[in-house]
Amino acid sequence: MSKPGANEQCPCGSDKKYKKCCRDLTAGMTYTQDDRFSVYSKLDELVEERFGDDADDAHVEFWERFVDETEELPEQLAQASEFVEDVWFAADVPLADGRTLVEVLLVEGDTTSGEKAFLKALQRSSMRLYEVVGVVPGVSLTLREVLEGGQVQVNERSASRTLNRFDWLATRVVPRGASGGPEMEGGVLHIPRLLTDATLATLQRDRAAFSKKELGADATAFFKTQPPFLHGVWIGSILDPVVPGLKNTDGDDMVPTKVRFDVVDGEALTRALCEHVELSASDEGEWSWAGRNPEGTVLSLGHISRLEDGLILETNSAERASRGRALLEAAAGAAIRHRATSHENLTLAVKERIREQFLSGGTDESDERAPSAIPFEIQEAVVLEHMAKHYRAWVDEPVPALDGKTPRQAAAQSKLRPRVVELIHGLEGIYQQALRERQPAYDPSWMWSELGLAEPAPLLPSPLAHERVARKVPGSAEVSRAAAERLRKTAGFSDATTSLSVAELDVDLELQRFLREHKGAANDAGSEGSIASPYLRLMVNFDLHRRKVFWVDDALGYMLGHTELDVVGRELRVPFASFALVFTDRHVLSLAERALSRQESCASAGHILKIATVYVTEARRADRRVLDIAFALDALGADLPALMRHELVLDDDAPVQRYLDEVAPLPVVEPAPLDSNPVRALLRTVINAILYTTSAGVEHATRKPSADTVRQKSVFSSDEVYFLPGAIDITHVRHLQELERVPSGREVLKRFMVRGHWRRATKGWADQNLRWIQPYWKGPDFAAVIERTYRLKE
Repeated sequence: MSKPGANEQCPCGSDKKYKKCCRDLTAGMTYTQDDRFSVYSKLDELVEERFGDDADDAHVEFWERFVDETEELPEQLAQASEFVEDVWFAADVPLADGRTLVEVLLVEGDTTSGEKAFLKALQRSSMRLYEVVGVVPGVSLTLREVLEGGQVQVNERSASRTLNRFDWLATRVVPRGASGGPEMEGGVLHIPRLLTDATLATLQRDRAAFSKKELGADATAFFKTQPPFLHGVWIGSILDPVVPGLKNTDGDDMVPTKVRFDVVDGEALTRALCEHVELSASDEGEWSWAGRNPEGTVLSLGHISRLEDGLILETNSAERASRGRALLEAAAGAAIRHRATSHENLTLAVKERIREQFLSGGTDESDERAPSAIPFEIQEAVVLEHMAKHYRAWVDEPVPALDGKTPRQAAAQSKLRPRVVELIHGLEGIYQQALRERQPAYDPSWMWSELGLAEPAPLLPSPLAHERVARKVPGSAEVSRAAAERLRKTAGFSDATTSLSVAELDVDLELQRFLREHKGAANDAGSEGSIASPYLRLMVNFDLHRRKVFWVDDALGYMLGHTELDVVGRELRVPFASFALVFTDRHVLSLAERALSRQESCASAGHILKIATVYVTEARRADRRVLDIAFALDALGADLPALMRHELVLDDDAPVQRYLDEVAPLPVVEPAPLDSNPVRALLRTVINAILYTTSAGVEHATRKPSADTVRQKSVFSSDEVYFLPGAIDITHVRHLQELERVPSGREVLKRFMVRGHWRRATKGWADQNLRWIQPYWKGPDFAAVIERTYRLKE
């Protein structure tokens, strides 16, 4: 983070200008992690020797209504709570003489200069409410101070790997921590999204009351009184979780209800149930009850089971149970006699379930369900199809949180636009959490452009993978270029075919010496090899063939993903023996995010990717061409890009599509599910992009870094970039994307959209390269189709 200006607000949250706060006070005030640990140890000793009773009184205040439940927390949560409490008592709670424990140690303790620096940082700190607005995994978090405003970027390695953008948390920020920059200190409390509005409203109310009572007091003085409240919000979400009011489609409270009857005449009862128009037999001794809700929609209302000497009606509300009881008594008459009606407190049951999950360490040990017999690919296809339809409808349906406006309407109003943004942020958080839990994950990022909220795209891509390695491992770029120069001077070198093989890498003395010297260097994962090892052969081959880069336009990438791979091996030719394709569009990146979420022990799994660099190298192996396709997928955090590699053997007459069918086979079921496999989609897009670079009529637009970009030291790609825009109408693409998301849209696409394909040149044509026929629409007007399919939704 750059240093704030002298007249800007100080990042420590003191409400003072930087020049009157931390600029002077942090000069010479540095401390180490050892200083931190030493200070906390001395504070503990001070409490034990002199202030134990004060700490006990503060403990009761801190825990308030949950003070009798402190022993129920699992170790990890208990430690987090204890840390926050200890720092609050030391830095914020006035003792009998008006001083805090930190001030006592500063004045009376035997402390070093580093320990004094840390004590003063604690003295000035206060726990505040922040929203995470930026994440660089393994490096930093950018926090927005929710109540007072302002942003600060904090150095943070561990939490930046687990927190999502737009999460809310309560923590202290010190302007100059042991890392030399702003850091979070004194513990972190996550505030659930369900509680953020209420938490903020309470803080705003209390802040106003504090200002009236304590005239002239600054924000820091107020926030030093708030840790018990913020801790109470956090611990309450665990021990007494808030559960929203649950209602069924009739608008009734969800109260699972069972109505039990004694059976007087079994034959008459069975006959009456089978003849009733609202009941249908679902199995022997089982009936489903369907009817209309107040809006006239037909839906399932309950389930009826015949027991040996009784009958049970089960519904999800007391109102439906009453209605169902009347129906059965009218239909069966004297054949049944009501025995009892019982209700379940669903809200309490949900609260207990959440509480038990937290207290058992985040796992539900009582849930011993067997793994699903349904293949993950089918589950994913069904979930993504359902979510796509749901959210396409959602953007045009009234939402209570938007004052009854639709998200599309609200996005056009300055007053409501921030609420729409917050809702989409919440959906993105759900998507990221699903990725981390390796569950079917639906990416809602299309809503930004759909609702006119998207930011302009950059003119040049973010750092490419080889540039990231060069920065992370000093000397790797130089050793790669040197190896490339040696290869160019060898006998038999060919610009069209020569590449460095794995065997050649293993016997190259200079490359192996470099890897040994950098064994474990900068390797956050802690493996024994050099962090550069998986990338070095890619880098050498890339350097060997003059670092050719093709940046694929967003619209082109989407259309290539919808193009059939109807080619054989001899037709898949590369423009250079080694080159890179770059993708920055969400269509490709979300596919890559889903692919990474399936990989065990992948540091990038669950993070939002910023760029995909795909290195393509053609090699010869026993007179067969082999295409090495290496995906370098980057979240631009502390970890280098995650690698996914595929080797495609190109037999002249073999269909290229066969490789996709082998590497990611579709499940064989009827009816065939939506092809949702992200690996198949990524490979299809990349292979079609390779074909596109050499197809007839394609013109490359060269892009270079601007002079301003070079001067600002923010050059992302130092190479010339061949931009592949394609002659594509962006409106056409958006119509196709929109149609995919409407109900029945995919069926309409099958009927009226001709998928892209490759046309072979006739013998008389001068240019014998393949010609790309992009996907096109052969049906009725887009708008009419979209409107019609939307109205036909169930």
